[in-house]
Amino acid sequence: MKVLLSTPTGKTTEMWPPLGLLYLAGSIRQRRADEIVVVDAFCHNYTLERFVERVMEERPDVLGMSCSTHTFLATMEVLAEVRRRMPDTTIVLGGYHATFAAREILNEYGFIDYIIKGEAEGSLPRLLDHIESGTEPEDVKGISYRKEGGIEEKELALVRDLDSLPFPDRRLLGDFQYGYFFQGIPLTFGKFTTISSSRGCPFSCAYCSCAAFSQRKWRYRSAENVVDELEMLYRDGYRECVFVDDNFTQKVSRVERICELIQERGIDMKLYCEGRANHASLALLRTMKKAGFDVIYFGAESASPHVLEYYNKTITPQQTAEAVADAKKAGMLVITSFILGAPVESIDDVRRTIDFARSLRPHGVQYNILDVLVGTPMWESMGETGMLGPDDWKTNHRIYEYYPEHATREQLEREVNAGYDSFLRAWKNLCGLRELIKILLVNPTARSVVMGNIRNPEAIAAVKSGLGPFRS
Repeated sequence: MKVLLSTPTGKTTEMWPPLGLLYLAGSIRQRRADEIVVVDAFCHNYTLERFVERVMEERPDVLGMSCSTHTFLATMEVLAEVRRRMPDTTIVLGGYHATFAAREILNEYGFIDYIIKGEAEGSLPRLLDHIESGTEPEDVKGISYRKEGGIEEKELALVRDLDSLPFPDRRLLGDFQYGYFFQGIPLTFGKFTTISSSRGCPFSCAYCSCAAFSQRKWRYRSAENVVDELEMLYRDGYRECVFVDDNFTQKVSRVERICELIQERGIDMKLYCEGRANHASLALLRTMKKAGFDVIYFGAESASPHVLEYYNKTITPQQTAEAVADAKKAGMLVITSFILGAPVESIDDVRRTIDFARSLRPHGVQYNILDVLVGTPMWESMGETGMLGPDDWKTNHRIYEYYPEHATREQLEREVNAGYDSFLRAWKNLCGLRELIKILLVNPTARSVVMGNIRNPEAIAAVKSGLGPFRS
């Protein structure tokens, strides 16, 4: 058959390749002889009409699309139009939102034929066997579909052995230039891609659906397998790479071995990753920096212990402060993120978090107003107390929609802006200038961002307006 795998339509400036679709394409190729086409409609900023035209040009037997809560309604609109114009194409939906709202989607959107919940590398090839033969997919794990007037639901599927998966074939994406951008301003300048070295999360933060999606099972690729892929990427000309793991530093010995192998094999790449503050010792961070990890991202979330407890974050502000300081000592660029608006959080708590962020003086900061998403512990708790409307599952919601008496949209947006202003002021002094000079001397990525944008009018305008390259 011909199988087209696609991201949803939309508009973005964050040009990261669709790694999940490439894994699916590789798994299909491993087991079947289908013709596979991968379309990154999101990064190409396809309109509905342009996407439908592309599908009609390809004329696939099966169309598979992933979606998030943020893109769900747009995804339904475009897939409805595909079904109208190509009624014989089988439509399969996956991704986080489809996983947590499978029954609701099948009940309301008749053009969706199958939903795959969780990780689809094992399920999708087997489902294609049944689609091709016209048989019922009773033995396929992780799927939901209509059966005899009802809905048949199988248990969410996971891949246990990540080393068994073929490396993503990035050639399927054509010659599209991916990169790390902010508001159109480039932060990467070499050939760029992403890599996944582990999946899942053993924690259960109230605002995050990752733990439910992975059944709190963290699985990791061996260091050798990860570096084999990095070496392949390096040979193919890639020079900058983001590790998309939610918990890259979870197993310290594995990270150390990855760094050792990177240096042994002479892989010279600029690497980015996310770490947990309680798995980020100075010794580990220095080892990572020597191997090319120039940028690390920490989810700090709040300066108030009671807010962190509400989020079930299982880190402390002190651990975050130590991790940021140690990453700076190691010569890494440090980005921290914070969430504002928890129902247990006062405006004074919000301002305490902003003061905390200023005291840390990370190289980049991200402030997010709390989102309430399907599949998160917070969503489940609000559903149990009757706070959710019948159609709330279709879209993402900011916390002020449910707790307006606690903090209004205007109040929280005002504090977010104050947070960014405070962050910039923290650098406008002699100590900040000295630290910027130091990081430029020891960090190649910092130098490339500055030199790559020194004559970029968009970047100059952004800095003048107080945005800065790492404000998100």
